[in-house]
Amino acid sequence: MSDKPDRVESVVESGQSADPGMVKWVVIALGVLAAVIVISLIIAIVGGISGSEGVASAFRILRDFFIIVLALQGILISVALVVLILQLTALINLLRTEIKPIIDETRQTLTTVRGTAQFVSQNVAAPVIRVSAAVAGARAFLGELAGLRRNLSGQHLENGRSSNGRK
Repeated sequence: MSDKPDRVESVVESGQSADPGMVKWVVIALGVLAAVIVISLIIAIVGGISGSEGVASAFRILRDFFIIVLALQGILISVALVVLILQLTALINLLRTEIKPIIDETRQTLTTVRGTAQFVSQNVAAPVIRVSAAVAGARAFLGELAGLRRNLSGQHLENGRSSNGRK
């Protein structure tokens, strides 16, 4: 395979989220943008001081271009907001028509499960527990009786008699 998974793992392990090469290009782009702005301001100042009509008309054209771009951007943002509102309406409709019945059905199922669990515990588990407790009590009682017999027969052995009546 390629070495890209190792590179991704090393980026994740080191905690860096951006590629160093990408950061370099972003810094270069910001530097070029700043240089263009500074050069434009210098040309505008020199053109304004010298009274050159050509530079002024070029900046008027540039200004008009940016106004048109901003107007188109505003229209685009307005259209995007309308689409967002329509999508939000569709999501709310989906939640009302699809998700709410599922949640209601789930609640009903949980109520049924709760009732079934109570029924089983009252009508199955409780009687089984009572019978089991009674059997355990009877077994313990019989065990005590058997232990009492052993103890009584053990006293006979101490008196010199065996369990079958012989010495």
